[in-house]
Amino acid sequence: MKTKRTLRHALIGYAFLLPSIVGFLLFTLGPILFSFLISFFDWDLFSHPVFIDTANYERMLSAGSRTWDYFANSLFFLIIVPCQMAVALAVAYLLNEDLKGSLIFKVIFFIPVVLSAIPVAIIWGYLLDTENGLLNGFLMSLGGGRIAWLYDSAWIKWGISLMAVWQGSAFSTVIYYAALQGIPDQLYEVATLDGANRWRQFWGITMPLLTPTHFFLGITGVIGALQLFAPIYVMTHGTAGGAHNLIFEVYWKAYQEFQMGYASALAWILFLLIFLLSALYWKYVRKSADYA
Repeated sequence: MKTKRTLRHALIGYAFLLPSIVGFLLFTLGPILFSFLISFFDWDLFSHPVFIDTANYERMLSAGSRTWDYFANSLFFLIIVPCQMAVALAVAYLLNEDLKGSLIFKVIFFIPVVLSAIPVAIIWGYLLDTENGLLNGFLMSLGGGRIAWLYDSAWIKWGISLMAVWQGSAFSTVIYYAALQGIPDQLYEVATLDGANRWRQFWGITMPLLTPTHFFLGITGVIGALQLFAPIYVMTHGTAGGAHNLIFEVYWKAYQEFQMGYASALAWILFLLIFLLSALYWKYVRKSADYA
């Protein structure tokens, strides 16, 4: 009797899981496997696929391919990660002090979290405008000159990175603030009695206990930076310019030139890059986060 009841409960549970399982197979696992398969074909989405073996990968990794430039641009955007974490930690640390008016600042710093990337990119496009942008106006007030943030290939990646740091640091601030709230006050009280100043308390107590948070924000930040697309597309009006990275090349080859096989091969190379960097980060940083 007990066995039948257990079996019935199990079947009911699987019945509830079935829609999610079917959805995962059809809309997640299925497209992933299909993209790997089609990466060995020449296919323009409209005609019959032609098997070309590994030609797409060979073309992509050839010495004269622009893919290496896009690869370098993707790695450049990793600079966003430490900048986001540094800004977020500084803001979270100040908010954790419960200063006068800190509640309104908590709300203000949380706003970028609820904004989507598209309107934020549009706003920053105006802020970084060469002629009338607020940032250039500030630089000129200091005696500097105008910078073509979104048109000069030497500056475009920096302009997009500024926007990404501003928006991404909001989420990181929330995570750091929650982690700081979890550190017992008694540790700081004991350190104060031992004569440790605020600076020594920060490096001796706060930073070590935030190690798991550093690890989490670091690995998610790396994954996000390598998939940076919406700000690049919106702020450059769909041209990318000097900010053309691997994920933008996947979009361009797939939906502008309809080279679906080549785009799928690019997507798998991007996946391998994300997997490799994430694995290296996990291997060398995880050990320091284990004790905390």
